[in-house]
Amino acid sequence: MRIHLLHIAVLIAVFVSILTLYGTSVSSGLSNATNAAVQISSTGAITEPTPADNSALPLLSETLIWCGVTFILLQSALIVLLVFSHLRHRRLKEALRASEKRYQDIASISSDWFWELDAEHKLTHLSDRYEKVTGQTVASQRGTSYLQFESLNWDSDRADAWKDHRDTLKARKPFRNFEYAASGADGELCYRRISGTPIFVDDVFRGYRGTGSDITEERARQAQLLRTIYEADHANRAKSAFLANMSHELRTPLNAIIGFSEILTGQLFGKMQNDRYLEYAKDINDTGQHLLTVLNDLLDISRIEAGFLTLDENVIDPRRMLRSCARMLNEKISAANLTLNLDIPPDLPALLGDETRLRQVVINLLTNAVKFTPESGTIWVSANIADDGGFEITVKDTGVGIAAQDLERVMEPFQQAEQDLSRRYGGVGLGLSLARNLTELHDGTINLESEPGIGALARVYLPADRVRTYPT
Repeated sequence: MRIHLLHIAVLIAVFVSILTLYGTSVSSGLSNATNAAVQISSTGAITEPTPADNSALPLLSETLIWCGVTFILLQSALIVLLVFSHLRHRRLKEALRASEKRYQDIASISSDWFWELDAEHKLTHLSDRYEKVTGQTVASQRGTSYLQFESLNWDSDRADAWKDHRDTLKARKPFRNFEYAASGADGELCYRRISGTPIFVDDVFRGYRGTGSDITEERARQAQLLRTIYEADHANRAKSAFLANMSHELRTPLNAIIGFSEILTGQLFGKMQNDRYLEYAKDINDTGQHLLTVLNDLLDISRIEAGFLTLDENVIDPRRMLRSCARMLNEKISAANLTLNLDIPPDLPALLGDETRLRQVVINLLTNAVKFTPESGTIWVSANIADDGGFEITVKDTGVGIAAQDLERVMEPFQQAEQDLSRRYGGVGLGLSLARNLTELHDGTINLESEPGIGALARVYLPADRVRTYPT
């Protein structure tokens, strides 16, 4: 438009310039002709007129020629500008049509709808997708505001969220994923999620625009998931309670079996006439002791999962605890023809924890090491202070090892790594799991490193805030 006006202005200016130059040239020529036609002598006599001087005519022609050339050049330049302007406008129109088509395509296939609000937060635009998703016509929603749903029951229970949202709108800031309840096409409660950004034109607030989606089905799935989690947790607690009750009920008669078998093996009421009876009594006692250990582990696992296991924490001496654990397993280590090396620095600090549970962790790790280490193997137990001030207990063996893909699995309850080596001691796969749970109750961790055919290393780490000095 500006180029068209410029074109017209240039045409008028050139035309006026030509007329002005032409008038000036004609006037000059006429004046020269008049002066030449009448000449008065100094004596007052009138002389004969001389022919008019035609030297002005070439000047007029030359001026007109240059004006025409200038006009042609200006016209050419303006025509070029008009051509480029036309091409530019055509590209802009094509880009605008492509942008509109892109918006329409995205709006038609998107699961969300697009909306715009005016400065009073009333709907001025909704994409057609809104009607397909919600079943409500676009025309019926224009001029309404989603802020009217704040009084619904579900929204009124989220007063803090609505207050924060209104503060955001008042500050004219963008917002994301604001959820609210609304009345659907059938009058039932539905749930929506919107995100918006403010609109400013020449620094004047004009409203908001953004996207919206229906999350009614999503919230239904969330509710179903929560119910499933609750039912699973309830079933898990029921399982834990069952295991705890059964373990308790089984321990009572088992203690009697172990007690009477010890009486028989000790021959407290006289020597047995047949040595086979004595061997049978020892087998009964060993089996009872093993079963009691399994039941105790089951009871501890169930109590931990149910959240009923608490720690009896005191300042303990880890040096004495580790030596005590080694003595408890000395008979099994000797029977398996293994070597146990203890590396316990004399200046180890004290620990804050439940000595019974920490002793249980070390014994379970040592039992696994004895179980999976072939004859003539070696087991190391060491303790030291970590670089960050934490306390570390390490149990290492030269056993059959564990494959890398089984390292995490063996830490779960009732899981065992499949090995060709026959186990010298039975088990149900609770030792490592129980050791990890008891360590985590002390805010610690267990890391397991192993390589098949070389051995395994279990590292128990307790945080620095559990390291103490010995009481005086």
